[in-house]
Amino acid sequence: MRSEFEFTVWDVPGYIMNMKTENKQVTDENLENVAGGKLNKKFLASSLLGLTVLTGGPGLTNTNILASETSSTVQSDKIAQKDVAENQEFTKQQVIEDINYILNVIKKHHVSAVDKIPDEVLEQKDIEINNLSEKTSVTEEYRVIRRIVSKLHDAHTMFGSFGCLNGRLPFDTEFTDGKFMCKSGEFSDYSIMSINDISVEDLYKEFKEHWSHEIDEWAYHNFFETPSKFICGRNLSLSGIDTSKPIKITFQKSDEIKSKDFNLTPIESPNTINEEWVSYEIDKKNNLGIFKLNNCTCNDEYKNKLHNFFLDVQQNNIKNIVVDVRKNYGGASRVIDYFMMHLKNLPSIIKCFSVDIIENDKLAHYDNKYELTAEDIEFRNSLPLYDGNIYVLTSHGTFSAGMWFAALLSDNNLAKIIGEVPGGSPTAFGDCSPNYVTPNSKISFHTTFKKFGRPDSTKNPDRVIPDFEVPAKDALNKVYEIINEQ
Repeated sequence: MRSEFEFTVWDVPGYIMNMKTENKQVTDENLENVAGGKLNKKFLASSLLGLTVLTGGPGLTNTNILASETSSTVQSDKIAQKDVAENQEFTKQQVIEDINYILNVIKKHHVSAVDKIPDEVLEQKDIEINNLSEKTSVTEEYRVIRRIVSKLHDAHTMFGSFGCLNGRLPFDTEFTDGKFMCKSGEFSDYSIMSINDISVEDLYKEFKEHWSHEIDEWAYHNFFETPSKFICGRNLSLSGIDTSKPIKITFQKSDEIKSKDFNLTPIESPNTINEEWVSYEIDKKNNLGIFKLNNCTCNDEYKNKLHNFFLDVQQNNIKNIVVDVRKNYGGASRVIDYFMMHLKNLPSIIKCFSVDIIENDKLAHYDNKYELTAEDIEFRNSLPLYDGNIYVLTSHGTFSAGMWFAALLSDNNLAKIIGEVPGGSPTAFGDCSPNYVTPNSKISFHTTFKKFGRPDSTKNPDRVIPDFEVPAKDALNKVYEIINEQ
């Protein structure tokens, strides 16, 4: 049996820790040159079935099975907004200008808006504008625009955080047995009953209204399962907490209830477990190879590690392998190309994600199958090939290209999925535009310009359902159980 899987208290990506990327205002010419404009044809001409190659080097050969760079969920949040003071206010007209700027970007790029912006988005816009005061703080505008954009139900359309939301409460938390537990400071081992007299349950309901997500598992993960996000200024603000004033926290331990006011403190990089982003181990005793991938970066380190993994699997006659993407928020889907090319039983015709994209102001659809070429086959002859059992471990935090790993292998009958429903939907929007900045509040954001369809259209379009659904922390133990029963 293996040790339990768990997220560290500070597993939240670097967008909270290091916010140095410069914001840039995007012009109308830039807008014209992204999806639906001049660059769109260039993307399609250089990719397979309309699946975009945004960054990275050449694929496996001159052809790519899954040539797509689906940006991970954290990209926009790496953008810091430090130009606007916490107490700065904007007129009603300025806020409306910012809202219209965002919706103009969506109208030009987003496949859901090829005919018109979705009614649900426009209805929320009207509600927000009707409720605007003559003066609105930057943090309240942030909440306003996130409520509007959340109605796209697009988890890859995201907003960067900024100065006054980059702080945190001065203690650590851990979500255990349905409770947020304080894990440091004078209230260590107390549970958190409420914040500003609002229950955690009600805070979560408010958070979901502001958090862009396709399925509830992604919102749940970002609120409950990454405790460092729960105590940061951004999530507190999205949960309805005024972070510009002292925040009242009510704690409970047994029958003892205490309250205290806290101010947000600067975020400092914590001491975290030093874990490689790509690694593997061979468990000869249990006839298992474990390949762990915490983000989808398709570079030489990944390719070399993957090649050595399959060499060791072959040399040790391993008949079971695990791909652990439980901590994988996504990145470049090319990593899956390289993995699949090592599989001996790879079908000659591979089911891929279909794609919808705006082309000449109309919605174009591209099919979801790929046939191996002679060049692919020649390339495979140089690789150590594997023909045993494959298990993919997932969690609610498995997202974007991390989710693709599970869906593609499963939908091509190459692997069994063990763990939790991933946070990303297999039929969802993806491939991100450049970052944009609102003209007045200077809030950064990006949107998407494609919609992907699940490779196997007969399966659940909204969720990747594991073959063995168990808590993420128990997924690897479940693999050992299956192997022992063989």
